[in-house]
Amino acid sequence: MNEHPMNISVTRTCQGRVACICIAGDVDLIDPADVSLAQRELDGVSCESLYVDLAGVTFGGAGLVRYLYLLARLPGVAVTLCGPSAITRELIQLTGLDQVTTLRESLPADWATVRVMSPAAAQRLLVGRAAPVRPQPAG
Repeated sequence: MNEHPMNISVTRTCQGRVACICIAGDVDLIDPADVSLAQRELDGVSCESLYVDLAGVTFGGAGLVRYLYLLARLPGVAVTLCGPSAITRELIQLTGLDQVTTLRESLPADWATVRVMSPAAAQRLLVGRAAPVRPQPAG
């Protein structure tokens, strides 16, 4: 039996524009039940700004990287990874996830009331800047 089973929970604001996914436990997504849980939670994400709380992750393997890449590729969603441990932060940086998401030391206490920039406004800010390279996960 897994000592630190994976747990994923999603919280949304009442307007649905901001959401927070809390991931905890050992996240390697080897168990088919874990894969199914992760996919169901991913299918339910619909927002403009997504905070991913990683403070409870006790182990992050290839499954965590793959899941975070899937979140980062959600259309029109600004993804912020919050509170990773030192080893998880290193994994995020080594895989280039920090290039396609924002990385924070911790989940902001006021995450639910953060003002959301529309995807159109964010796109206007990118005009004239070099497009970021989006590393692709190994298939």
